[in-house]
Amino acid sequence: MANPILVIMNAGRGTTPPCDAAKFKSGDVVKVRNTKALAHFPREAIVLAVVPPGFSASYALADLLGQPRPLMIQRELRCVSYLIGVENDTTPYHARESSLLPSGKPPVTIGAVRPERES
Repeated sequence: MANPILVIMNAGRGTTPPCDAAKFKSGDVVKVRNTKALAHFPREAIVLAVVPPGFSASYALADLLGQPRPLMIQRELRCVSYLIGVENDTTPYHARESSLLPSGKPPVTIGAVRPERES
């Protein structure tokens, strides 16, 4: 018998569930702790999405971009985490709540979020 054809191409579309336990919400400006593990993160970023405990950040990113959810996903965390980003930068960062601090700056309005363009 020949190799079967994969019928399922994605995990469908959905919305990220709300998280009442989150310290920050979408649009908040946060500071990232200065640790060795987070050295490649920007020092200040904007919260793009809240990822509740037990929910994959891969699904949250796909929901944010309005794309179908992927079949291969990032492992779920047991704590609240966030997708953060910087304006005019297409790299999303995934950080735990314990790695973020309030910046004291007012929240910003998040406009259109789009994936990185392929050239």
